[in-house]
Amino acid sequence: MYPAYLIRAGIDWVRHAEEFKDSNPYSRCVESINAVKTLFEQQYGKDERLTLEPATIAQYWSEFFNAEDPSADESEWREGLIKRSGQYDAFADWQTWFKREYAKVYKEDDIWQGVLMTAWAHTHQFEIVFADDAWEFLPSSSYMPTSEMWRFEPHMDTASDVLNELWNDEVKAYAASGFHVDEQNIPYLGRVECLGFDTKQHVLHWPPNVDKERVVIDLGEMVADIVLPQGDDWYRHLDNVIFADDHMDITSLVSRTKYVFGSRRRLLELSVEKDNESAKVQAMAEGWMVPTEQVEF
Repeated sequence: MYPAYLIRAGIDWVRHAEEFKDSNPYSRCVESINAVKTLFEQQYGKDERLTLEPATIAQYWSEFFNAEDPSADESEWREGLIKRSGQYDAFADWQTWFKREYAKVYKEDDIWQGVLMTAWAHTHQFEIVFADDAWEFLPSSSYMPTSEMWRFEPHMDTASDVLNELWNDEVKAYAASGFHVDEQNIPYLGRVECLGFDTKQHVLHWPPNVDKERVVIDLGEMVADIVLPQGDDWYRHLDNVIFADDHMDITSLVSRTKYVFGSRRRLLELSVEKDNESAKVQAMAEGWMVPTEQVEF
């Protein structure tokens, strides 16, 4: 099972466990860490201690701010943290204020670091991740509600198998066009909607006769956009064609994946001999999906 899924599942269990209902959000974060470590030991025989704990903390507080069903104490904490953190343009100023005003409860640990970073990120259109042994602020992306994760869970393995097979076909198609794709593991436990495809880095090298910088293909985000596309609100939801009535339509999944993967490859193929704008115009004329934002090759 995917590390990101085990983290979300452990957090959700703690948030709704009767034995923890009288604790506070900080204490439930501690219990979430313990629960996730147990799940990892059961699944893998060990836990990734260097990345697992901070990754769980980052995800716990992200769920805390995005939860569909906050408890009374979570709502109270959320309201106060959002109100206060939103007043500070710089994270350092917000952290300094909190340390001073809440000196009696504040500890120099990853849990308080996580809640302060996530609170500030939430009010300033960022998200936080833990990767390469460091906390990072990244531009915010749509959030997958836990209810959607439970709907998706029965289909994860099948969807992953299909997507992996189609990606392998894409790698062969890139090679036939003269490209080379490198795949490397990275120290990141990922997001559930990416099905583990974001725990590797995929770097595309141009054909030998093309003098262009290599391209990092964000395969995890492509996968997320296929199975849980971004909608009109902040949250991701299962694609209503692929997952109509909570059943997965393999044919629709294959068709959409080939189109999304193929669109990215075709744009790169056209960019071998054309500038970016000309390549995008031709790709659109051929019926491929073209990103609206600027794409650098």
